[in-house]
Amino acid sequence: MFKKNTNNMIMVHLVVLAFIAFVYLTPTHFDFLMWNVFLALLPLDFALLALASRLKISQIIFSGLWLLFFPNTMYMITDFIHLQYISTALDVRYQYFNYSVLAAGIFVGVYLGILSLEIMMRIYLRNRTGWSVLITLGIVSWLSSFGIYLGRFLRLNSWDVFTNFDVVIANVQSSVSKHMFAFVGLFALAQFAILIAYHYGGRILSSLDFEEKIESSEKN
Repeated sequence: MFKKNTNNMIMVHLVVLAFIAFVYLTPTHFDFLMWNVFLALLPLDFALLALASRLKISQIIFSGLWLLFFPNTMYMITDFIHLQYISTALDVRYQYFNYSVLAAGIFVGVYLGILSLEIMMRIYLRNRTGWSVLITLGIVSWLSSFGIYLGRFLRLNSWDVFTNFDVVIANVQSSVSKHMFAFVGLFALAQFAILIAYHYGGRILSSLDFEEKIESSEKN
């Protein structure tokens, strides 16, 4: 499966690199998108490495890294906050450009995260239906939302777990508040809705492909 999808994986990486190059070469207000989109690509790569791993220990390590960096993908939803620096009006043509660049970066980052999650579920969930999917998506949504809170408000990064673990623990303990629970709860629901729509929408497409194959085989 991994070898068969090599071209697809290369295409996804080329799109990400092309977007990063575009932001670098054009006069935008969103240079941070280069770094954020790159971080959003890492969970996909970790998921692919976990999928390709033959050793159980390496699969567990890459799965742990995937979970640690996954919030960087959904974190990009909060990048819409940067619209305040360019005005939210669309009555100036130059704003079309700014909106397009920012929206493209956010949508690409979120999509990479969702894609990586689907790969991880293919590894660990044999039957990707029913309560197992709902529970998995719910847990991931909550953990990701908490990670987003730590990144957006406490300015912590995924790699701080390795470089400043004591600081991470201290900040997590001090972050417990009504504000934190409200943010995490609302963003968890938003992510859960997005993940549910993508997962079951993908199953609709898969079933349609299957029906088309049956129809073509019957005609032959």
